[in-house]
Amino acid sequence: MKYKLVPILITLSLLIVFTTGSVYSQNVDKLKYPKLNKLEVPNVEKITLDNGIRLYLLQDNSLPIFHGSIRINCGGYLDPDDKIGLASICGTVLRTGGTSKWTGDEIDEKLEAIGGSVETSIGALSGSARVNILSDYTDLGLEVLAEILRNPVFDKDKIDLAKVQARSEISRRNDDPFQIALREYRKIIYGTNSPYARHPEYATINAIERTDLVDYHRKYFKPQNIQMAFWGDFNRDDLLKKIKTYFGDWKKDATTVPPLPQVDYKFEQAVYYINKPDVNQTNILMGHIGGLTTDDDYPARIVMNNILGGGFGSRMFNTVRSKEGLAYSTFASYTANIKYPGVFYAFASTKSETTGKCIKEVIKVVKDMQKNPPTEDEMRMGKDGYLNSFVFNFDSKGEVVNRLMRYDFYGLPDDYLFQEKEKVEKVTADDVITAAKKNLHPDAMRILIVGKSDDFDTPVDKLGLGAVDTIDITIPSGEKPKEVSVSNETVSKGVQILKQAIDAHGGLDAFKKVKSVNIKSTLTIKGPGGNEMSLQQEYLRVYPDKSRAVTKFMGMNFVEITDGTTGWKTDRATMKVVPMTEDDLKKKKVEGQRNYIQIFGAFDDPYYKAVYDGSGTIGDTPVDYVAIVDKDGNNICRLGIDQKTHLLKVRSFMGEGPMGPGTIEERLSNFTDVQNLKVPMTSEMYMNGQKQMTSNITSFIINGDIPANSFAKPE
Repeated sequence: MKYKLVPILITLSLLIVFTTGSVYSQNVDKLKYPKLNKLEVPNVEKITLDNGIRLYLLQDNSLPIFHGSIRINCGGYLDPDDKIGLASICGTVLRTGGTSKWTGDEIDEKLEAIGGSVETSIGALSGSARVNILSDYTDLGLEVLAEILRNPVFDKDKIDLAKVQARSEISRRNDDPFQIALREYRKIIYGTNSPYARHPEYATINAIERTDLVDYHRKYFKPQNIQMAFWGDFNRDDLLKKIKTYFGDWKKDATTVPPLPQVDYKFEQAVYYINKPDVNQTNILMGHIGGLTTDDDYPARIVMNNILGGGFGSRMFNTVRSKEGLAYSTFASYTANIKYPGVFYAFASTKSETTGKCIKEVIKVVKDMQKNPPTEDEMRMGKDGYLNSFVFNFDSKGEVVNRLMRYDFYGLPDDYLFQEKEKVEKVTADDVITAAKKNLHPDAMRILIVGKSDDFDTPVDKLGLGAVDTIDITIPSGEKPKEVSVSNETVSKGVQILKQAIDAHGGLDAFKKVKSVNIKSTLTIKGPGGNEMSLQQEYLRVYPDKSRAVTKFMGMNFVEITDGTTGWKTDRATMKVVPMTEDDLKKKKVEGQRNYIQIFGAFDDPYYKAVYDGSGTIGDTPVDYVAIVDKDGNNICRLGIDQKTHLLKVRSFMGEGPMGPGTIEERLSNFTDVQNLKVPMTSEMYMNGQKQMTSNITSFIINGDIPANSFAKPE
């Protein structure tokens, strides 16, 4: 019987396929949907206190949670040129640095005990604070907020920690080619020193002192510069009383905050190139200055932008990626801001060998946007990209009240977003083509190319787009060379002290016999949060300029190898071994020049000059300092020699530590006899006064066996 069912089942299956096939082949774009329900926007109450604080209250008792968002009229745009990063560090330490009532750690403990949070930050254009806490603890949340905003103490240790974290971010800023392109492109558009494009350097972070944070807070944290939005579980009258209790006696004054700077821009075609020899694809950005959200044609630009490069189905995507197969990723974005113009840029990521072709194709697509009006389908897509996502502007009470607070600050009407939506709905194809002709300047675009020019299909200077300006993205060390007084007297005394140190460590003849060292050690590194990590390192050096370091951590190997001419290193982003850059090789050369065994062994080499540089103490140990300079007078390092034992107690220099470059001080101890030399087996590394790493040597072999291919690229 079951076998007779088989033909019936097959027949039924075929019927299902044929009868449902028409459903699956329907064009989903032609499906009809009912209109969305009307958006019900909650009513936000606005109140201004006598001292100028502006309040925005939205009661919602559906959950027992109290939320707060505070906007402070300040920002990184106010940073002095020589202290860029000041506002950002102030925003961090405002919270972590404690108040006159509690330390930062005590605030952490109080909030963690009740599952609450109070956080602060200062961005380029404004400062902010955020409160999220169970409504039973609203009083505590407001008290902590008031203490942080009104009575911060800016603990020095927390400032130092924030500066270490800032240096760490600087050290990693060239890891991602796309982020490099975005950062440098903003400087191309706004200007290198513009507050809309500039960024911290080691020197500007190093220059920031506690008094700078205190002064910044004193200048800008005034009640008339504060907006406070609260939403969640509260009683309106009770909350207003509490706010007045904690903030009502905060005195306002006549201080005003400087306005945002104007942007001076000239439309002109230009080409910029950043060399990244360790990549196999090119990141391309091209465009010019953008516009304002208050421009009359802003709604038409929204639709234009979606059609040109808003994602799947856009002209940029369909042409550059789908039709021509030139890009892994491509899009265009015409951005706008309320008070200063945004940026227009078209982006493409292509393989190195199609760089020139891709650039030309992107330019063609931008030009085409001015010539060929959008089709009916493109208009629908261009509007739907905005209109279908409009509802997500209201997916939380916090989003609604924060947007209203921002509009209020900039003097925009409460219904500004709805006005914008109505205008987008009315945009026509003629409006889009008019906006494209007015706002796109394909013959005056600034083009940035980030990649490996050796592999390009067309040399950058042969693209017919004008002269090429090469941008150097080397991160400045922030080094301030210490002035060393070089005279016959200081050189004579420096040579004498250095000779005593060499003798105390085993003598010049013993050091001249050192051809190589093979060292195994355990490294203990202190991270930004104070947590310690333990690593194992094997280091081989063949004098004068060959070295191999293999550092092992959590099953991963990080290598740095150089034969004096070329080198290899582990890329921390991809964990692949890549060639060292010219900058890497220069750093390795300098690193070798300040190796104390190399310095001692080259005592009679005219390349080195020993200059007496004063005296001091390391802990309780009196030391004489000897500056080691090269034949051109450039500082190599500074040695601190024990006045009694003549042993090397400290070596300091500008160099690269776990958290980026800075003044590094290596304090040496645990001296042990190794093959007629007295070798320090323990070193503690301090950076800018903070201990960062301890190295304990477990094996030190002089003139040992050197494995074959030690300095070749690892397999």
